[in-house]
Amino acid sequence: MNRTVAVFHMLPSGGGIRVARQFASGLSGRYDVQIHRPDGGVPLFGNRKMNETVYPYPLWKRPAGAMKAFAPVSLVVRLLSFKKVCRSIADSINDSADIALIHNAMPVAASPVLNYLKVPSLYFCYEYPRHIYEKQTVRRTTSRLADIALKPLEFLEKKIDAESTRSAHRIATLSTYMQGRIKSIYGRNSDVVPAGVDTGFFSPDPGVNRDDFVLSVGALWPFKGHETAIRILSLIPEKTRPSLRITADREFPGYSEYLRRLANELSVRLIITRGISNTELRYLYRSAQAVLCCQKLEPYGLVPLEAMACNTPVIARAEGGFIDNIIHGETGFLFDGTAESGAEMLAEVLDSSNSCSVMTQQAREFVTQKRNLQSGTQLLFNALELL
Repeated sequence: MNRTVAVFHMLPSGGGIRVARQFASGLSGRYDVQIHRPDGGVPLFGNRKMNETVYPYPLWKRPAGAMKAFAPVSLVVRLLSFKKVCRSIADSINDSADIALIHNAMPVAASPVLNYLKVPSLYFCYEYPRHIYEKQTVRRTTSRLADIALKPLEFLEKKIDAESTRSAHRIATLSTYMQGRIKSIYGRNSDVVPAGVDTGFFSPDPGVNRDDFVLSVGALWPFKGHETAIRILSLIPEKTRPSLRITADREFPGYSEYLRRLANELSVRLIITRGISNTELRYLYRSAQAVLCCQKLEPYGLVPLEAMACNTPVIARAEGGFIDNIIHGETGFLFDGTAESGAEMLAEVLDSSNSCSVMTQQAREFVTQKRNLQSGTQLLFNALELL
């Protein structure tokens, strides 16, 4: 008889929900899988492939409009309300499951569900509260006054996140970089469980021609590196300069307009698209000259793996989780984070598409052999079996 695993998440759109979906699908053949989420999280399976129990959480929306003035107070109330919802979810899990797989949540990285669980739990830590532990990289606001006003919220977030992380029986994460950060922040060991990609879907198509653009994928937030991508393109000679396409799901207010102004000043042709389908994203991977991954301290990064699976050259910042998946000169290029270094490597790709073919083939082989859907699920299964 299969054991029952309860899966909790409250994830937004983006890479995290895709990883959670991938793992839930993979585990369904070995466990009876329950899915629990509060209001506000993206449904794990919109086609009802698996039933999700959704718990009322009326305060999940962040304050907007006139209510923004009360954000320092309302966000604290929102977080305290989230704790109550998590207790209710934990009670349901304790009554119905043998083990629990707890993913990140939007209000606070490590969900307080972990505090109230009696069944053994595996916390899958995609990332910690970066706006607390990496203030130099991730800013919640652009105002020092707002930062001061949000100090009580930050104190509460940090406390809840640390308590929840300590309560987990085991911890898993996506990369050796994250493994090191979890150890330094929380003093906890963790298992590295790299997520994979669907290499049947993300695959080359000889019928799709390469177009005159370079691609950057990720939320329209400053630390996602789109500004660096624009500056890299600006250093390519104008006669041979491709355009830059950015595709994103979410936006830090006003950031797209900043990027457009910068691109105009630097004579970079820029196209920004929002909310495209996976099929449209695959087409962009297949038709791009290269994919730029300029994110700062990215915890893992599905984007380079998806591009590599499509035989598209990847140029990524040499830090964070990227270094687990990209071997410089063999499966892609790693640059030091400066526009000059990135432009040098992009120019090499643009000037030597034929010589890049060996590298892109090696990159696809790496993904199909070591970062496929089954490999990640097997590692997760191994971690769950230790509970």
